[in-house]
Amino acid sequence: MKRINLRSWISLAPLCGALLTGCGPRLPESVGPAQEILVLIDQADREFLEPHLKEVFEKILYTPQEEKIFRLQFEDVANLDRFKNKRRKNILVIAELDAPHATAGFLRTILGPNVQNAVRGKRTAVFWKEDVWAKEQLLMAVSGADSAALVANLRMEADRLYERIEDVRNERIRRLIYRYGERKDVTERLGREFGWQVRVAFGYRVLEAYPDSGFVVLTKEEPNRWLFVYWEDGISPDELTEEWCIRKRNDITQRFFEQDRIVPDHLEIGQAEFAGKLAFVLQGLWENRKKWAGGPFKSYAFVDVETDRFYFIDCGVYSPNKRKEPYLRQIDLMARSFTQVESTP
Repeated sequence: MKRINLRSWISLAPLCGALLTGCGPRLPESVGPAQEILVLIDQADREFLEPHLKEVFEKILYTPQEEKIFRLQFEDVANLDRFKNKRRKNILVIAELDAPHATAGFLRTILGPNVQNAVRGKRTAVFWKEDVWAKEQLLMAVSGADSAALVANLRMEADRLYERIEDVRNERIRRLIYRYGERKDVTERLGREFGWQVRVAFGYRVLEAYPDSGFVVLTKEEPNRWLFVYWEDGISPDELTEEWCIRKRNDITQRFFEQDRIVPDHLEIGQAEFAGKLAFVLQGLWENRKKWAGGPFKSYAFVDVETDRFYFIDCGVYSPNKRKEPYLRQIDLMARSFTQVESTP
């Protein structure tokens, strides 16, 4: 499906006439939970579209409780100007382009003529734009020539939609993490003493460091969360398999985390780019039967062939009776700032 110029999909002229704060630098702050998506939808369409929308956006993270990464809130377009809905962080408009109801009418007012023609010609169907009515806001739209095309377009573009809202949420959280500053002293110490560093956010500290064993852990309390980095030389990339990475994490946490281990039934493992390298990514639950404790974790395992060094980078949360996904996301984003540097004697 051909993509359209995303900078021009919204017809700003009618919006500027109706909402002066949506045009220019005087945008208000966006409001509402970052993990909530306000869905503007006609009630008649909701019955057949809701299952598809939930499948696309309401993915589950087990912490071990079920936590939805994003939550959908369905609303009538007539309420867009009420309850600060127009300033919500995430808004999704979904409708058949030429349907005879108010949601479709609203969609036509924000899509320029060229975009409407592209939808009718089945050349495009999914659009997004940031900072339309508020700062740090993402407005998405999904359309189609008829109901069958609408469902097909939503499902075909599901990955791209989810990736976009994930990227926007991550960028907001990066700004939040470092809002109160960065522990540059700790960041510099990591690079100087260990040859790698992460951007250490305010509130984190080095809890333990065993350079002879290749292990450093940073922590922050309330709730308890950690980021540890383990390194070892002489491991060939060919040795890394899913099973090997699982055993390696269990071995590391047995030694340094008082016998924590992975819960075998709650583990996802795949591969992704991390710090410019192809890494195994493990995500699931950890448990400590001795302490009757547990929670979510995420790990990255890779070999830097230039330095012949294996790294295992792990982040996790222990926060009974509280939502854990936002905290895991925060520390994961800090982990993704990992870089190798030349240590100085």
